Amino acid sequence: MNVVRCALVTMVVGFAFMLTVGQAFASGVTLHVGGTVSPEHSWYKGAEAFKEQVERETEGQVKVQIEMGGVHGGERKMVSEVMRGMLDMVWTSDIGLAAVFPSLGFVNLPYLLDGYEDVDKRYLEGWMGKVLEKETVKKGIVILSHGENDFRGLTNSKRPLNSGADFQGLKLRVPEVPIYIAFYRNLGALPTPMAITEVPTALQQRTVDGQDNGAIITYDFGLHQFQKYMTKANQIYSGSQLLINQKKYKRLTAEQQQIVANAAKQAAKLQVELNRAIVNEYYQKIGESGVIVAEATPQLVADMKVAAKKVWTNPETVKAFGKDIIDRIVREAE
Repeated sequence: MNVVRCALVTMVVGFAFMLTVGQAFASGVTLHVGGTVSPEHSWYKGAEAFKEQVERETEGQVKVQIEMGGVHGGERKMVSEVMRGMLDMVWTSDIGLAAVFPSLGFVNLPYLLDGYEDVDKRYLEGWMGKVLEKETVKKGIVILSHGENDFRGLTNSKRPLNSGADFQGLKLRVPEVPIYIAFYRNLGALPTPMAITEVPTALQQRTVDGQDNGAIITYDFGLHQFQKYMTKANQIYSGSQLLINQKKYKRLTAEQQQIVANAAKQAAKLQVELNRAIVNEYYQKIGESGVIVAEATPQLVADMKVAAKKVWTNPETVKAFGKDIIDRIVREAE
């Protein structure tokens, strides 16, 4: 009887100790949030809003430490570290997410999305975002919210882009992503994959004639200084995600998890609003610098969409992203 009583006492004391430790952790946790951007960027401002709301609503029990500016390395590295539990959180582009989860790169297919309304309906608040959430959680990552990166445009120093024929022989810098390279080859361009840090020198030395990027990156990196034309083709959309390590998330109390989740969604909503306003301002700044900024002509869009759909149905694309995903994309475009 004494043995049983001792065992029961030990179990009760042990349970109480574990409960106390769990409560102490939940009331004294700091979430470290990585990212590559500067304080001026909309992701950073979104992270600041996330921090303020979490700390206020948890009454300081959960603190948020913003560690952006690339202090933890590039996006691929940070996403991998969140997956392994070496970093709590990261605000990353979906390009960075797909670098670790290649099958999720379907969201960057050219002309997949047609304007912000379509982005919101099918991606940020729709089935595409849900696919990303379902796949990443299998690997220990929770996507708390979906934000925005940018629609991409085109700059070049040679000529206006009025139709697909104007791409012939044009040397274009593109991200080191296979679907981007295939897309521009279909248009007759000469895509040159390189890191963004190499682009200013390549444009200045005329190693390439132009580049594929959105207005924000184009302006912030000073790429417009070496270009004469910019076309608002909106050919590829890139979103962003606020990720958290699943084990770290589950160690919060249920109430704290809800606060963190809600704060992440509010932060992403703010970030999207800021980003869309900034894009228009940046296009204006680029135009004021002397670059000829133009909307894409109907003929150019039509020709680029033909090239895009060849990428969608390419056997390598189907293999990379899955037949079900590609079939749905094609069906929704009909």
